[in-house]
Amino acid sequence: MPDQLILLPGTPKRVGIAADHGGYALKEYLTWMLRQAGADVIDFGNSQPVPDDDYPDFIVPLALAVAQGAVERGVAICGSGVGASVVANKVTGVRACLIQDSFSAHQGVENDDLNLICLGGLVVGFGLAWELVKIFLVAQFSGAERHRRRLAKIAELETPQPRWKVVHTAPRAERSSGQTKSLRLYLIRHGATEWSLSGQYTGKLDIALAAQGEDEARSVGQRLRGIPFAHVLTSPLQRAQQTCTLAALAGTPEIEPDLAEWDNGDDEGRTFADILASRPDWNLFRDGFPNGETPDQTGARADRLIARLRTLDGNVALFSHGQFGRVFAARWIGLPVEQAQSFLLNTASLSILCYAHGDPDQPAIELWNSSPPHAPSDPAHEPHAGNTQQMKGPLLDQWDNEGGMTPDKERTQHLAPEDIQDETG
Repeated sequence: MPDQLILLPGTPKRVGIAADHGGYALKEYLTWMLRQAGADVIDFGNSQPVPDDDYPDFIVPLALAVAQGAVERGVAICGSGVGASVVANKVTGVRACLIQDSFSAHQGVENDDLNLICLGGLVVGFGLAWELVKIFLVAQFSGAERHRRRLAKIAELETPQPRWKVVHTAPRAERSSGQTKSLRLYLIRHGATEWSLSGQYTGKLDIALAAQGEDEARSVGQRLRGIPFAHVLTSPLQRAQQTCTLAALAGTPEIEPDLAEWDNGDDEGRTFADILASRPDWNLFRDGFPNGETPDQTGARADRLIARLRTLDGNVALFSHGQFGRVFAARWIGLPVEQAQSFLLNTASLSILCYAHGDPDQPAIELWNSSPPHAPSDPAHEPHAGNTQQMKGPLLDQWDNEGGMTPDKERTQHLAPEDIQDETG
């Protein structure tokens, strides 16, 4: 069992990590060790070892997250650690260094307020790397006047830089988080497909919209007409892309792999009744799918996406899917993945996620599961599916206590009253 140093008072709890192919194995090991030690880890990729990947694609998003406060400390890994250090220090507000000894791991933080440690995946062993990371995370900046004076001189060298715009075409790098008061996320589930109409679980299968789904997609577009979108992001799966295209929102759509549906594994195409026949106590949001994504994996994917979205400003349209959309909403307001069972989500429904009172520390759900007029409910998302239960009072109380906002408390200001439908589906 890893040491519980991460749990010491004042130790950063939210840690970002990223690596290219040269540091992938070490990243996976450190991610596991950190989580076992109690840290909340956001993995910025790469999600798999790809020999031709480029370390800036993963280190820059992590560095942005560190600079903008979405994670408290960062761990960046490439083959030697040199490239990771070079690119991380190009991001204003990041103080990164290649560390290979325990003295530098703590002195770099105590004297220089180091906020991102760089490691060589092909240089340091797993045991030493873990010791260095622990020392780095436990260390605290001394705040001594001479150190503040020197850091101020370094800060004078930093000039404002444009934010990177990363268009994802493969499940690779993750953009990081930052907190912007004007962010509003318009979450749109794709229109109906033949399988959603028959209640069959649809994950990675690239199925097209049914005729009804095409009509629903156009209806979503009408509801959102006139809203200026700074970004339009869509799952790479055909049914989401079709919905995005037919909605015809202002802005150029970008593919975002993390918006893809939950991988159903061996249960692809099965109905809820089929699954219960063989696994009577099954709950999707607790158990996941055999040979598919686990709840923890889907939750981690949602966390990566949320961290990246928090760097954006303005209105952002997200074209996604039912099961993942429910997890995304739960994680947005800080609930565990299992609570996603309480968020029903119909086809072509519209939901709005934002910050309550413009405060980034109060993520809220302003509108949920607002369906087009006369839209039939989705059999795969009825209250019985996946042993779901209706929202209970305690859950809503927890929502409020953690800074969430229920739809009844704060209504959308960007939709006409006639466009706001029953949010329960």
